[in-house]
Amino acid sequence: MDKLGVFALRISKFFALVGAFVIVAMMLVICVDVVLRNLFRFSFNMTTEVVARYFMVAIAFMPLGWLELRRQMISVELLDFVLKPIVRRAMDFAILLIAASVYGILAYANWLKAFKEYNSGTLVELVSWKMPIWHSYFIVPIGFSLAVLACVIAALIVLTPNYQSLIEGEFHER
Repeated sequence: MDKLGVFALRISKFFALVGAFVIVAMMLVICVDVVLRNLFRFSFNMTTEVVARYFMVAIAFMPLGWLELRRQMISVELLDFVLKPIVRRAMDFAILLIAASVYGILAYANWLKAFKEYNSGTLVELVSWKMPIWHSYFIVPIGFSLAVLACVIAALIVLTPNYQSLIEGEFHER
């Protein structure tokens, strides 16, 4: 179980790093566009589309699996402190399976949408250029699919006897 958790953590961490790289790339693209526009009165007419359709989407959806494995999604633990450990583990397991189901439904719907956009070759018409954007539709289902994988693995980890040390040690230190 430890190896499975570490494998999932590495995949999720990779895509979280992709999200971090995208933040830096977005910052550079916007800065270059602002400098060129102000100094040379030249602007890339695709900056807004690239930022909105690629960078922002990747920033939002790529780290989902990493956040789920690290148990850093927003949660309300109103009565957690009064529950017995076995009940808390059962609740954690159920919540992770429900989250995996919701992510799975979202992933499925978005995979269908992504392939529909791929088949139609979706593009945006800019001033003098047609920019293909069908690629960006695959970012969301990849992020949701990683979140499904992370939730299922986290649910399996909850079933292991030493799950608390795994969650706190393995996933939070790296």
